Parts: sequence; structure tokens; C-alpha cells
Amino acid sequence: MALAPKPETPLDLQSVLDHALGVVRLAAAELAQLSHTELEVEYKSDGSPVTNADHASHRILADGLAPLGIPVVSEEGGRTPHAERQTWSRMWLVDPLDGTGSFIRMRSGYAINVALIESDGHDWQPILGIVALPDLDRVYFGGCGIGTWKARIDDAARPPRAISADEDVTPPYSLLISWNEPGTLNDLVAGTVDPTQVRMRPASGAAKFCLVAEGKADLHARSTGYFEWDCAAGDALFRSQGLAVCDIVTGRPLTYNGPTLRVGGLIASRLPPG
Repeated sequence: MALAPKPETPLDLQSVLDHALGVVRLAAAELAQLSHTELEVEYKSDGSPVTNADHASHRILADGLAPLGIPVVSEEGGRTPHAERQTWSRMWLVDPLDGTGSFIRMRSGYAINVALIESDGHDWQPILGIVALPDLDRVYFGGCGIGTWKARIDDAARPPRAISADEDVTPPYSLLISWNEPGTLNDLVAGTVDPTQVRMRPASGAAKFCLVAEGKADLHARSTGYFEWDCAAGDALFRSQGLAVCDIVTGRPLTYNGPTLRVGGLIASRLPPG
């Protein structure tokens, strides 16, 4: 298989972030408004719901990111063949509405996930990530050399606050899981930490990555597969702190732009090695 080319032109990552944050804020405002209306709900071939809000957010994000000249791969967009994607050096991975089921049920925790991934000539890694939680008026963002930050969505003039998970981690450890996680505690943390020292609690969508990155939880694990747009933005937050989201079986950091755009189970941890 041919390797993806390395980027020929370096990015001004801060300028890209500033532009993308503005676009995400527009999409978040649209979702907040639509959350108070009667939704048009359809179902995909896999049985998952999709609404007019998903499509509206997708249009805002795809159109808003287009001027940056970087291809956009979105959950609600068309599927570009893998062979073509492998000729790119960068691309956006976008989930316009992560947690559509929660959005329909008006449960807290739905999100917008936007990640910029880049090829190093061999693997694809996230270099910038934005996770917006519109119902909580919070947006988290981070990237290589930028750090990790938290801000209000509806007040762009207010300076963001730097966040970190540098505090000492002591048991019992807090493990965040999805509401429908089928795995047992041992399935999720075996080989990482003593399961007797872990307490599980559910949380919604990409908020789990944000809570761990902020030090309000210690681990997030999932035993079943994700699409890349579900986790790349959260992974970017971790990498901006010198951490990584890893494959739950191999323990290796996730890589992206795979043939099916799917990843297996994962674990995101701020626990020190060993």
C-alpha cells in the first residue's frame, strides 16, 4: 500500500484553530436553537438515528471549514474512497452531532467533534481537536504546541482557560463509560490498573474525553468499536497534554484514516505508566 505524502506546507496551527473555533461556535448555536424544536428523525441502515439537526450542523461545518483548503470527512457527508484519502496529507474528521440519541431525548452531553489529522508519511495522527458541548456552553480545544483549553461557546471575547490533568492521581480511580457499554470492568481495565481500585460511572459522548483531560475523571474506556470522528478530537486533547488514546487490546496509540474509518475498543488514561 502506498504511503500517504507528508505535508509540503507547514500550517499556522493557531490561525487554523481560530478559524475552526469560529465555525464550531456557529454550528453549536444552530444545535442549541434546534434543540427546542420538533426534530425530523430518520434512521440509517445500521439503525442509528439522524436528524435535521445533524444535517444542519454538517452544512455549517463543511462550508465553514472549506476556505482552509483541507478536505472534510464528516459522518453526515459522502464517503471518499480510501485510495483517494491516502493521497491527501491532511484532513478534517467531523462528527456534526455526537450523541444524536441524547440530543433527541434532550439528555445532556451531546457534542460537536472536529479534529484535524495529518500524515507523517507513515501514520495519521490528530494534531488539533475541538469538542463543543452546546447544552453546557463549553468548548474544549487543544493541539500540538498549543496546549489544552476550555472556553465558553457563547462568549468568544472571554479568554479561554488552560486545563490540565497534572494533579496526582490516587485510587479509587474514576472510569467513564458509555451508557450502553457492554464490557465488564475487567474487560475495560485489565492490564492497565487493578480493577478493585476503579469505580465506573456513565457519561455521554465526547464529554468523557473532556472530563479526563480536565482531571475530573481518570480513565475512559470502550470495549466496542468507534468511528474515527467519534474519538479523534478527544485524542487530540490528550496528545496536547503528552498523553494518547490507545487501542484497548494492543495498548498502542490509535492511528487514523483507515480503510473503514473505524477503530476498535480504546482506553484513554491519565494514570502514570506502570
